[in-house]
Amino acid sequence: MEEKRLNIRYVVVAVAVCLMACGTMGLPNAYGVFYTPMSDALGAGRGAVTMHMSISNLIIGLFTPIVAKSLAHNHKIRNVLMVATTLVLVSGVVIAFAPSALIMDVAAVVRGIGFAAVSMFIITLYIGNWFQKGRGTITGIALSGSGIGSAIASPIVTACIGSFGYQVAYLGFVAFTVLTILPVMLFCPLTPEEVGLKPYGADEMDEDTADAEPASEDLGLKLVLLSPTFIVLVVFVIAIVLITTLSGHMASLAQDYGYSAQVGALLLSASMVGNVVSKFALGAIADRIGAFRACVISLVTTLVGLLLILFNLGGQAALLASGFLYGTCFSIGSLGISLLTRYIFGDAQYADAYSTISLVTSVASALGVVASGLAYDVTGSYAAPIIAGIVLVGVAGGCLAYLHWRVTTRPWEKRARA
Repeated sequence: MEEKRLNIRYVVVAVAVCLMACGTMGLPNAYGVFYTPMSDALGAGRGAVTMHMSISNLIIGLFTPIVAKSLAHNHKIRNVLMVATTLVLVSGVVIAFAPSALIMDVAAVVRGIGFAAVSMFIITLYIGNWFQKGRGTITGIALSGSGIGSAIASPIVTACIGSFGYQVAYLGFVAFTVLTILPVMLFCPLTPEEVGLKPYGADEMDEDTADAEPASEDLGLKLVLLSPTFIVLVVFVIAIVLITTLSGHMASLAQDYGYSAQVGALLLSASMVGNVVSKFALGAIADRIGAFRACVISLVTTLVGLLLILFNLGGQAALLASGFLYGTCFSIGSLGISLLTRYIFGDAQYADAYSTISLVTSVASALGVVASGLAYDVTGSYAAPIIAGIVLVGVAGGCLAYLHWRVTTRPWEKRARA
């Protein structure tokens, strides 16, 4: 009975964190359905309305290191989540009833501060603290759930906008986001030690992966922001994030190839399916053969997808298949980066390392979308952004090779646990 009770605690944490990922990472991916009704109601341009989400995403990156510092100073996670939830709720109400795009932009700053404490960083921190065995698989499930959440939310929210207007629909959107945070805030301490437990699987040794590079183990190299290891990791992150930003142009790319808008929408959907499936697969693979090898597999599928898109061979079906393969890059952009960071720098330094990387991710994401658009405007074709993506795959692969050599063959940086 005691063993059963302990197992239920791990299940509660896993389910609660996956639910929060669905609400705080999945729902925002469906946010685009609000842009047109907001723009029409406010009499503002589409760019002016969408600006507030760009501001929010940038603020998330800027404030994630501050959240990490707050937790490092022993601020209770429940208090942090309470403040974050309040900010998300208040900013959501203001955005819903904002009379102008400028008010939205101001509220977006508050929104970004709140989301910094309830999205990717906190989700992966919880999973890393609570699970040692199967960490990659559980992270993959959580992040896959975020993609599924956005797929489910889009048609529902669109229907609500049509029936009740965007303001009421947006309030419901925010309310559901808050509800997905509450189980973690109310029932889940940040570490199992707080309730007298150890991370799940901490006492087990899987003999089948003894010779592999298990995701549950780490090197614990000392975190130095200007060290070659960290700099190369940052370059890897920038390359991957820039590759993922091409997804924003998938629909337009299909039309540029002469296909209909419907095919463009299908191409975007195919890449999102690749996004969801690959996150789950990468997590499971990483638990078996390690984060480095799992990321290499996703890089190869991404490269194949980009090459097929570039040469556009085989018609519509082949294009959709290549979109699916390209979508596997998202598994590296979220799950892969998290697993690599934890493997290289260890659990103790994960919060500091990943919070800094999240800032890089936010800036690179904002710049990548603009850069792809500019490249199309200058060249009149999406060939240039796609070729750039292929080059970036090579850069990311080189970074992975260097990091693997650095931390396994020549780990001359001092180990944090030594």
